[in-house]
Amino acid sequence: MRAEFHGLLDEHAEGLRKPLYLQGQNGLAVDLDGPALRIRQPEQAAVFYPLARLARVLSKGGVRWTCDALLACAEAGVPVTFLDEKGGVRGYLFGPSSGGGALYLRLRACLRRPDGLKRYADWRRLMVDHARRALERQLRQVGVCPGPVLAWRGLMPVGPRPVVTARDEAVFRRLRGLLAGMSAQLLVEAGLDAARLAHLEPLNLVDDLAELLGWALAGPVLIESRRWGRGEPGPDLGDERELTALVEERRDEVFRFGRLLLDRLQRWLEV
Repeated sequence: MRAEFHGLLDEHAEGLRKPLYLQGQNGLAVDLDGPALRIRQPEQAAVFYPLARLARVLSKGGVRWTCDALLACAEAGVPVTFLDEKGGVRGYLFGPSSGGGALYLRLRACLRRPDGLKRYADWRRLMVDHARRALERQLRQVGVCPGPVLAWRGLMPVGPRPVVTARDEAVFRRLRGLLAGMSAQLLVEAGLDAARLAHLEPLNLVDDLAELLGWALAGPVLIESRRWGRGEPGPDLGDERELTALVEERRDEVFRFGRLLLDRLQRWLEV
């Protein structure tokens, strides 16, 4: 699968609504043309993407947006994740959500409790513990990490025996940006729009969910990185297109995991 970056929609994604990846090179600009985003680059024909077909937008680097285009994304419920040149998350744009409000109400009630923040932190810790144990089993089965048990914090390993290189760190940073876009889409789907997220401060739901989603891909990413390091055939995840292709190939798994996490969060807060 080939994932495109210069204003080209990934036509390989299943379903009606698809992700749009934009990379701020060669004067890439986005404006609004009726019900569609118009992507322009010097000396190239404009490309149009109907908002009704977009699930999310990842805008990396110096993409030039007009206010009308950003407002149209917000009004259409298409979250935009802004990434820096290295793939790190700079910010988000959310619009109104058409999802229900059950999770929002539970989170608001949680924040009113004296132990609300601790309760939320306990849920995150429990989810990380479950995911870490599953990852350890997966890695040991393929012989990637036969040594001491990994200590993971998000996607970055810590402890005396890290298993990643500087190249892997760049891969993980880009991966986190891609997952942030998925996290934003999941939260909009769950009924958490910009106004509701503002009422849930100091919770950082987008980043927290993106960190947890990383566990669904940590195994495949780490395994492919080890193979690449040994000179074995396989994708070069240092290539942004190949990393994005890996994420998109496993998007169904990531979204299932994300919906499961949010369902467990709601159930956790009901107790």
